[in-house]
Amino acid sequence: MTDTSTATPGQTGDAADNSTVSLTLLLVSGSRSTFTFQGTETIENVKAKVFDSWPKDWQEEKPASPQSLKILYLGKFLADSSTLESNKIQPGNTTIVHLTIKAPEQELHGNSKSDSAAKCKFCLIL
Repeated sequence: MTDTSTATPGQTGDAADNSTVSLTLLLVSGSRSTFTFQGTETIENVKAKVFDSWPKDWQEEKPASPQSLKILYLGKFLADSSTLESNKIQPGNTTIVHLTIKAPEQELHGNSKSDSAAKCKFCLIL
């Protein structure tokens, strides 16, 4: 496991510490990396910045796009349109969140809601 810090461009001094959020992203493999963001950033922006600054030691797990990433915090997937602040992720502390990566076949077949509604997801035999 390797910790890597990536600062958001434009941060300076102590004033940035009061409004910045440090997220330690934890992959299923156990790899983790810490990134710093503004609390007002949307989850969509966070995923784009993580994708653009993908850690070198995670290259084997790099997704196809930022849309392949999902952030899990306190048992729920965070909506792309929500902000770090609206998800009650406090500035000044480092918060651990889980980062999941959709498999390529999920991306290809997961976009059609009408198609998935017509299929059985499981069978129950009594």
